[in-house]
Amino acid sequence: MIKQLPWKRFVCMVVLLVFCAGAVSGCASLRKKFKRVPKNPRVKEEFIPVLQPLEYAKVEETPAQAYAGHYAMVRIYFKDLMEALAGREPNPKREKYIFKELTGHFDAMAALLSGEKKAAAGAIRARVEEVLREYDKPDRLRRYDLMRGEMRKVERDIYRDFKPDAVAGAFAAP
Repeated sequence: MIKQLPWKRFVCMVVLLVFCAGAVSGCASLRKKFKRVPKNPRVKEEFIPVLQPLEYAKVEETPAQAYAGHYAMVRIYFKDLMEALAGREPNPKREKYIFKELTGHFDAMAALLSGEKKAAAGAIRARVEEVLREYDKPDRLRRYDLMRGEMRKVERDIYRDFKPDAVAGAFAAP
């Protein structure tokens, strides 16, 4: 038994030496892993010479093109308005915003027209104003079903009488 004792000490010393070596070398790798390194700038600032500016010709929009653009926006706002009025929980701010945008584009359409079409646009505008007066009432007294029905009629009249093809000859002279 006396002979086994030095082997046990030797094995313990080797294990202890390996453990210490691992701890010392492991700390260096951990320090290297968690060391903060400043980031390199991804975009290098390079000198960009200023060239002579190009002046583009102003795009002239005909009244028919402007009218068609406003008509397309009116259709979009009618779709949004019908969704808002059909919702379970009314949102008066959103609805008033849609009404404001809708009437703004419709007024721009009417400004491009002349004669009978302009008078018909005024009559439709008056119908929309009647629907907007419903918002003066408290929320519980508003009849959203009647508002939605009246706006569907207005939408149908606009789609029928104010299509860009239907008003082709009714544009006001600039």
